Amino acid sequence: MRLSIRLKLYMSFAIIIALFLTTTVVSNLLTNRIVRLTDSILQSEVRLEVVQRINLFARTVNDNGAHYMLAPMSSERDFESRFKASVSYLEDEIDKLDKLTQDERSREQIEDFRRKWSAYLKVKWNIIDQKEQGQVGAAQVQYTRNSFDPVAFALHAFSKEEQERIDGYRSTIERSVRLNRTLTYSAASAAIVLSLVVAFVLSNWMVRRIDRLKSSAQTVARGNLDVPPLHFQGKDELRDLAEAFNTMTGSLRSVVDSNQLLQQLSERDGLTGIANRRRYDSGLAQEWERLVREGGELSLVLCDIDYFKRFNDYYGHQEGDRCLRLVAGVIQEAAHDRGALAARYGGEEFVVLMPDSSLDDALGMAERIREGIDALRLPHRASRVGETVTLSLGVAHAVPSSGEPPEELLKRADGALYEAKEAGRNRIGVSGTERSNP
Repeated sequence: MRLSIRLKLYMSFAIIIALFLTTTVVSNLLTNRIVRLTDSILQSEVRLEVVQRINLFARTVNDNGAHYMLAPMSSERDFESRFKASVSYLEDEIDKLDKLTQDERSREQIEDFRRKWSAYLKVKWNIIDQKEQGQVGAAQVQYTRNSFDPVAFALHAFSKEEQERIDGYRSTIERSVRLNRTLTYSAASAAIVLSLVVAFVLSNWMVRRIDRLKSSAQTVARGNLDVPPLHFQGKDELRDLAEAFNTMTGSLRSVVDSNQLLQQLSERDGLTGIANRRRYDSGLAQEWERLVREGGELSLVLCDIDYFKRFNDYYGHQEGDRCLRLVAGVIQEAAHDRGALAARYGGEEFVVLMPDSSLDDALGMAERIREGIDALRLPHRASRVGETVTLSLGVAHAVPSSGEPPEELLKRADGALYEAKEAGRNRIGVSGTERSNP
């Protein structure tokens, strides 16, 4: 049967899509399997760690009991106390191992160990009672005859099976990875071969539309998603391809928008919702570089909540978080009105970056923030300043130059903040001056 070019294209594209879908589905199944096996390995390793602690405590119990048998009366109580503590620790670890274990065989092994341990411990307690009754020699002989080996063997059997299970998981993971790699390479190779065949059988009358597709695709590949949608006349395969290209471009735009959103989230403080330290650092560097190039002023306001640690200790961390959010809201509102950048610098410290602003502008910003915090009337009975939450602020101003690092501006603002605190807090310190506001 003679197949048309259109039908051949349909068949070729269908095979390529089927290859990719099959590869995606199988790869996803293999990946989920690897994830489950990895989780099982982690759980087994946790159980092995518990078994190791049980073994350690069990041997510690045995050793402390032996020391008790040989100890003089003056130190008997010390070794008996150690013996009891080790028994308590071991039983806690057994309970923990039981909770971590799901399969029936392993739980049976745990119960077997628990029974042997209980029997072993019962004998040891009887021997200890025997010594306390004055039968020291007989108790010592009996203690050495009561072997610890069955208990240790029960632990060893559990550890061995757990290790074999881990080895089996790892072997299965390695096979799954190899299979996934082989499947991906095979599907990609087959898709490439089919694509070459399809390209070979294209007719000359399709070249013009293919060139348009090529040009648009190259534009997208260079990172420019601002391409006009492709609209081909007719109802052939290239029209479908053009529509698929338009859909793909729209999806890429959505991905880019999502990435931009993620970038914005990475520069935002999770607690207060304002910019974080990372956004401040990049903003300072960018504005400093711009103002060095264009000329201009740059001001900085550094804010610190007075006695915030006392606030947290007195009211609790939930109220401390609420306090931080309220303070951040006041600072953000003041900065937004001025076109400045408000950021949480760290802990209870906030910073306002003010490009193209004079020292007077910065002082006005600082006073507005300080008054805004006072207006909150947020109770702070642990403060040494007053009955409400207050801020101390440091203001610095500079004309950026290439000979001075931008960090110097923050350093000066920090010095001004220190002066404000030393002067009694709830005030504004100004870098290089004695000016402060009560």
